[in-house]
Amino acid sequence: MLVMHDLLSDEFRSFLLPLEFFYAKKKIEQLDIFPINSEHLPELERNLLAHDVDMTSTLSKYHNSDLYVEVLDSEINENYILRMVVLKTSNEHVPVEFGAIGIDLDKLPSKMAIEINDKIKPLGKLLEEHKIDYVSNPRGYFKLKSDNLMSEILKCPLSEYLYGRCNKITDNNGYTIADIVEVLPCS
Repeated sequence: MLVMHDLLSDEFRSFLLPLEFFYAKKKIEQLDIFPINSEHLPELERNLLAHDVDMTSTLSKYHNSDLYVEVLDSEINENYILRMVVLKTSNEHVPVEFGAIGIDLDKLPSKMAIEINDKIKPLGKLLEEHKIDYVSNPRGYFKLKSDNLMSEILKCPLSEYLYGRCNKITDNNGYTIADIVEVLPCS
């Protein structure tokens, strides 16, 4: 049976690689992901996703709370780290984003790389604290139906539509620091 995921363009599938990596690793069936234009995002999700700023600061402002990262799974290969994470509010420990991220540690100061490996602070917070100049490049938006994993992590009903984006963080020279898939909980 052909699923929607198989119909995605090669380019859009390449944006999803961090997420696909963990789904394959956990032997979970790939999600049916529907690419959409930012104009088709519901208003709240559009405000939270359709911008060129990191999600950590955006969600921190929206939820009026600092955020911390809970690493659900990770793999490291030399100086490249892949992580599946959930961002949570510091004040009430509410999940505000599910994500999968690939980070090139060679593009970051060694002290920051150590903090990334400490698995406490989100990348956006570390970029801010270390005063790293970066560019956020949203590459695509999507909706998907929550599966068992996302329902559990984001505390959302099963098969609820969730919205997200694929983002690329680069340095000022255009070198990729991170490729990120970011999914918001149901509103």
